[in-house]
Amino acid sequence: MAADQNDYEIEPGRGVTGLAFGESRRALRQRLGSPAPFRRSATSAELDDQYDELGLILSFDDRDVLGSIVLTAPARARLHGVGLLGEPVSRVVSTLAKNDVEFVADDGSWESDLGLALDCGGSTDPDSPVESVTVHESAAWSPEIELFFSTPEQQSDRTYVVTPGVGIPTVRLGESMSDVRARMGSGASWQPPFGPSRADSFWEEGVEVGYDADGAVSRIAVERPAQVLFEGMEIIGVPAGEIHAKLSGAGIPLISKEAEFVCSESGLRLLVARPGDDSLPVCGVIIE
Repeated sequence: MAADQNDYEIEPGRGVTGLAFGESRRALRQRLGSPAPFRRSATSAELDDQYDELGLILSFDDRDVLGSIVLTAPARARLHGVGLLGEPVSRVVSTLAKNDVEFVADDGSWESDLGLALDCGGSTDPDSPVESVTVHESAAWSPEIELFFSTPEQQSDRTYVVTPGVGIPTVRLGESMSDVRARMGSGASWQPPFGPSRADSFWEEGVEVGYDADGAVSRIAVERPAQVLFEGMEIIGVPAGEIHAKLSGAGIPLISKEAEFVCSESGLRLLVARPGDDSLPVCGVIIE
């Protein structure tokens, strides 16, 4: 780390001072200390590590290596020596433009093709201060969301029975994006920073679908308002400790991990918002 561990110079595509993309979660925890891990959304496949005293939120890919960094106060972030956090975004953007770094406004954030995003807490006022800076490993990553519209083939009751190795009745592993959209109806699509090459969210159904590079379903995630039935048991919203006991009692092998447990023979991951409390409910289920 730098002499001042809260002072970070951004190196696009590489990381920030003292933190390099590609470093393992384990190595960073050994160096930085114990974080406050949390799941960014109910179906986030990986946990983020938050270090409040350092002003860091670290995100990791499915190999558990560092893939993106969020800088917030009390951190001090610079790019080409230009201070970012707490400064009016219009001043930051105009100053960096002199260094050939261009940002494009997008509904309360400003994005750069260097893999950087400036966030002003949702404000679109150009005089708003920058509240956080996100640095992504890949400059090709884009947060742009595309909406698509179609009429679903049938209305779902939002209760999905999992068939191991297959998926759920409305979405099957390996099928095409066009088939999924025709069956599920309208949603939103984006490019995740890690994991699937593309993802569709059918928010009214509580289903998120990830696709591989060939456009085939590689991951199905389910959250509220939906419910998942597995081995005749309701999963989402039930305390994790209770579900673990029931599945283990039914002879289903489980692997306990941080804030989740895995039914490896069934390809299911049962997610909890944060580790260390078995009374927390299962918030999401991933089928791979």
